[in-house]
Amino acid sequence: MSSVKEIRSVRNACLLLEEVARRQPVGVSDLARGTGIEKSAAHRLAVTLHAAGWLQRTADGRWYLAPGLLAVLRESSATSLVESARPLAEAARDATGETAMLVVPDGNRLVIAAVVESTHTLRVAVPAGSEMPAKSSSALRVIAARLPAEQLPGWRRVDPGLTDKVLRATRERGWGLNDNEVADGTRAVGAALCGADGLPLAALVVVGPSTRFGRDQMPRHGELLARLAAGWDGRRDAGDA
Repeated sequence: MSSVKEIRSVRNACLLLEEVARRQPVGVSDLARGTGIEKSAAHRLAVTLHAAGWLQRTADGRWYLAPGLLAVLRESSATSLVESARPLAEAARDATGETAMLVVPDGNRLVIAAVVESTHTLRVAVPAGSEMPAKSSSALRVIAARLPAEQLPGWRRVDPGLTDKVLRATRERGWGLNDNEVADGTRAVGAALCGADGLPLAALVVVGPSTRFGRDQMPRHGELLARLAAGWDGRRDAGDA
């Protein structure tokens, strides 16, 4: 056991931030009950975190996470996710010979967070950081298939083809497909990377030219991605980030 003593005020500040994140906007009395911190101490912590720019206060005195802190947390979470999932993308590229991508949802759009390119001269090349066409994509299908029903309407406005039948088939299969539906001459398969709560954090996708990536290869590549996603050991850290 470490001999270094914890700083109780710092620990309490962390507890308070976690409680705010779970229940925002939330008043001091509820924060005190939820954390076990004495009410006046919880108030002092909230005021201190507000001065640091980490909390904001509503007109009726309830607390919520400041937008600046949320932006930092999102960036940090995305970086952690990419680093933990990069070995999966490399394994997918090595096993299939095709370009592998990590695709993350950002609002109602999809962003390519990382790319591991195929070594073939003829390959699909896309820049990391670019927006991915979401409609009919294997990435969107596997992400949407794992979302609760109340989160689907926004994505269905992006892609009306996300019917219950399509999502059910994707869940049962364990992977999604795109057969020349996003860009002529390309095929792709994808599998969802889920957090500890079972909700999708990203999609692992393999994409290649249809002259080499035939329909008969889609089940094999899709099942490979599903196995890689199921064995992902970054789900706890990424889900908690």
